[in-house]
Amino acid sequence: MAKSRASVLMLPMSLDIGGAETSVISLAKGIQALGWQVYVASSGGQRVQDLHEAGIPHFAAPLHSRWPLNMARAYRTISDIISTHKVDLIHAHARIPIWISERIAAKRNIPLVATYHGTFKSGFPWVFFSRQGDKTVAVSETISEYIVREFGFDPGRITVIPNGIDVSLFHPATPEMKANARHNLGIPEDKEPLLVYVSRLDGDLADAAICVENTVSELSRKYPGIMLLVAGDGKDFAPVRAKADEINAHCNKEVIRCLGFVLDTPSLYAVSDIVIGMSRVALEAMAAAKPVIIFGPSGIFGPASPQNVNALEERNYVSLGAPFPPSPDVLYRFIDDLIQHPERCANLGGFGRRTVVEHHSEESVARATERLYRELLNM
Repeated sequence: MAKSRASVLMLPMSLDIGGAETSVISLAKGIQALGWQVYVASSGGQRVQDLHEAGIPHFAAPLHSRWPLNMARAYRTISDIISTHKVDLIHAHARIPIWISERIAAKRNIPLVATYHGTFKSGFPWVFFSRQGDKTVAVSETISEYIVREFGFDPGRITVIPNGIDVSLFHPATPEMKANARHNLGIPEDKEPLLVYVSRLDGDLADAAICVENTVSELSRKYPGIMLLVAGDGKDFAPVRAKADEINAHCNKEVIRCLGFVLDTPSLYAVSDIVIGMSRVALEAMAAAKPVIIFGPSGIFGPASPQNVNALEERNYVSLGAPFPPSPDVLYRFIDDLIQHPERCANLGGFGRRTVVEHHSEESVARATERLYRELLNM
């Protein structure tokens, strides 16, 4: 494809662990591959390294903060980037960046795309800080309906574009790859089945992680070799690790290992027999052909399957509106059933891989987003 000779500035709040942050990196690389000049500004984080490796410039701006002085600094930084690099379009990915860049876009007479990755707080005063931009992207039908209902957005200006997954990076692992990944992670040979839970560990997400830990603790009575890897970091990492230490001491063996932030998530999926999580984690694991139990603070859908995929697609694979409560006994039954039926695990893995390749590939998401850009720029 010929180069577009256009540039876009992407504005997430930060670039640490999280589905929205990872989606921004994926989209930035996908749009760059289509010939666009891409810049990113954020408050930074461990995922900035991914942009550097892709040759995408990153600028530090305090877009994570509602403190007026930081918002003023972010405003000046974004204005300077636009002036220096002659940016053609802004694509903001959270409420603070959207609110700040709306004023800059209007002043500079350049278009603004606003992406909503989740159901932000509504009501007073949040409704006044939730802006639509010239075009709005919602990553699921559920989020689209929410921002229309709660913020009064014009549905005619909303496009649903799901998260994009690099299906060449997240792919089925060969037995050799799985063995190498187990060796690199120091997983003893007698540890199986191996479960993986990946999430940011803040607030109710940390509570959900502890629920998974308690479930695996109970499962260890039936499956002595079972092991859970918990990957993720956040302000509530300490209680999650404390629960793991408590369970390991009680069982007198390592049942749960807390890894903290993990950049090499493909290796985690490679070693796993079952993945537990939601949103982008679920899609990445499905791309790796792993059975995935959709679980989060709002409830449990059970394994992603042909029976529930339409409901999951509507809500971007999050636990919102799940049919089962987020309790250890329910989660226990779903995990136990998968352990007892390896052929079902294989079938679900194949189904997940096909679903992601067909509907969530990084390239397809980038092309859908580019169509919005071109429409706004009359290209």
